[in-house]
Amino acid sequence: MTKRYLVLVLMIAFAVSIAGCGAKNLVSKPVPPLDGYSSVLIAPYDIKKPTGKYNELPTMLAYGAGTKLSIRLKDKTWKYDQSREIKPVTDKMKELGLSQNEIYMKPESAVKLAKAFDANLIVVGQLKEPSYTIERSGKIEYEMAESTPSGAARYYAVYQSATLRINIKIIDVNSGDVIWNNDILGFKKYKTRYRTGENEKSMREDTMYADIRKDFIESFVNKLYPEVVPTAVKW
Repeated sequence: MTKRYLVLVLMIAFAVSIAGCGAKNLVSKPVPPLDGYSSVLIAPYDIKKPTGKYNELPTMLAYGAGTKLSIRLKDKTWKYDQSREIKPVTDKMKELGLSQNEIYMKPESAVKLAKAFDANLIVVGQLKEPSYTIERSGKIEYEMAESTPSGAARYYAVYQSATLRINIKIIDVNSGDVIWNNDILGFKKYKTRYRTGENEKSMREDTMYADIRKDFIESFVNKLYPEVVPTAVKW
């Protein structure tokens, strides 16, 4: 029995080590450098199973990432939608009869769009709508630094998280090849405390929504071109 148990433990440890190596390779997968590319198109992302609540999100993300990259990499031309009114990429897609899902799923369609802008690299993606979690521990936390005659101040805590995950593909227009394909994450965790006897306090969804947009844009820029922005990548 002991021998069988030992074999089982060793097999599990081996499987975990293999999985760990796979995850490491996924995270460290290199992004092709921009050498040889002068114009990059950031296309509006497709939304998987849309509810209609986040229709403006693809434009917000394209504008945020495109603006940061255009400032930091001035020798490249960056093309992207900028607002509800200024949306050259979306307008061209309508003119060509292309959808966000089509350019995400079919590299040849993405290439067709990129050529209309004389771009030699195109970034496409598909996002899952933001998700939010909330957990109430129900346990009292004591704050000794706020002691009163009746004892230490007592608090309850609310734990929340917000997640925005997008699969990004980078396509070489000349070859039509997908030269990079990976997920990039926008993620935030929160802990909100309120004193016993007070109404519950928590982070507003619109605040979390703004936070994960910002976090995704930072991760997008840092992951794609870390030599320009040498900071830690968040996944």
